[in-house]
Amino acid sequence: MTAFLAELGKKLAERWVALLALPGVLFLATALTAATLGHARALDWRRLVAAVPSGLAPVRLVLLAVALLVAASAVGLAARGLGALVEAVLLGRARGPLRWLVKRRQRRWDRRDDAYEQAPVEEQADRAADRNRVALTRPGRLTWVGDRVRAAGVRVHGHYGLDVTFTWACLWLVLSDAVRADVTAARAALRDAAVLGAWGVAYLAVGAWWWPVAPVALVVLVTARRRARAAADSYAALVEAAYDLHAADVAEALGLAAPDRVVTPALGRVITERLRKGA
Repeated sequence: MTAFLAELGKKLAERWVALLALPGVLFLATALTAATLGHARALDWRRLVAAVPSGLAPVRLVLLAVALLVAASAVGLAARGLGALVEAVLLGRARGPLRWLVKRRQRRWDRRDDAYEQAPVEEQADRAADRNRVALTRPGRLTWVGDRVRAAGVRVHGHYGLDVTFTWACLWLVLSDAVRADVTAARAALRDAAVLGAWGVAYLAVGAWWWPVAPVALVVLVTARRRARAAADSYAALVEAAYDLHAADVAEALGLAAPDRVVTPALGRVITERLRKGA
């Protein structure tokens, strides 16, 4: 038991350092550098060196280190909180004035869908790929990431008659541990990409006082965007695949017959109504 607790403590400490302490320390160091140098003397490293206090007593150094770690952890927690907000924006519905952005994306999708419908058979694959670069189904969210995740539910409902909102929990219970691990990892990757985007926003704010950090912030934001799109695509594809391979298991677990392990839209609607329970 002692060895287990020691190993657990080690793992928790490693995660704390990786997720909160180190990113927070780096951000605090950047913010302090920005406050010290500003735009006018952005590359004056001598001024930065001169600003570092010297001759501190050991006790004060220890206290300063502890305060720095506490502040860094607080900054890390704030960044993860901001990451949750970024994730909600990526996945959520557009409200108020932002609705025009969704309508703009819908018009782009409609034009490309019309081109797909009217194209000769030999060109339809290219036209479909062109349309799908906007969204896999007609847009209903503010971002490509949000529509990619939403498309999984739309496609499952259209093909199987299953409402993901009410059937996912039941499906989750019949999945193997390996499949659950893959889905969980993909979802975590999307969350991590949102947190990275939050760090990018924070560094961009610091760039208002110290210009050298602004290009770095832009690189972080571009990287976060690419990772978010890749993670959303992987997560949505895994959700769809889980239904493709195990929707019949849900039917059987509920005592419903799925001949040849095929869930028809009619059977899917029966499953959905049972799991909705009148909601």
